[in-house]
Amino acid sequence: MQNDLATPVKIGVEAISEIVLPGGSNLVKGDLKTGGTHTALGFAAGLLMGLPGILLVSANSLSKATSGKNLWEHMQSKQSD
Repeated sequence: MQNDLATPVKIGVEAISEIVLPGGSNLVKGDLKTGGTHTALGFAAGLLMGLPGILLVSANSLSKATSGKNLWEHMQSKQSD
């Protein structure tokens, strides 16, 4: 029973961390390399594209932290089906 509740709570914490810092979900998970990369990319995307760039990097980071796949990997697997 505890396991059923832990997963949504964990994903919620990771999603909130993405609001605070792009790459935050990976940092919370303990993957410092991926988290740091997404943080740097988030700041660069924010400078170049504004809020949409930050949201895209944050979505990719959350996807990588929760499923182990980047957004484009999810899209490629959908197209090959």
